[in-house]
Amino acid sequence: MSRFDAVAGLVRETLCLGEVEIRPEQLLFYHLEFTSLDLLELLFRIDESLGVHVPEGTIYRLAKGDTPDEAFADKGYLTPLGRERLMALLEDSPRTIFPEQIHVQSLPRFITVGALVRLVERLETR
Repeated sequence: MSRFDAVAGLVRETLCLGEVEIRPEQLLFYHLEFTSLDLLELLFRIDESLGVHVPEGTIYRLAKGDTPDEAFADKGYLTPLGRERLMALLEDSPRTIFPEQIHVQSLPRFITVGALVRLVERLETR
């Protein structure tokens, strides 16, 4: 089973979707109507089923990389550089969904199923 198929299955289980098709370009919060609790449940399922722990703040840390804190975010919002870095990390998310000001706590809202699969694969190799 591919990593995508495994994660898509966990998405379906989390939302009780049965055999609904899950596609890589679907946004968790926009297309699949995830809530914050659904995301927590999905991350728990990924940890339990795939053995991959996704710590809180992973998207923030990956987008930030080695950028200094003050250059990446200011007063809880991404700077223009931070926004660009996030958009580059989440390259398959439609650019139109990224508002000018992005609060750091809202970063998971911009993740596609495909981006989540890449994240799981990245964390597996550590």
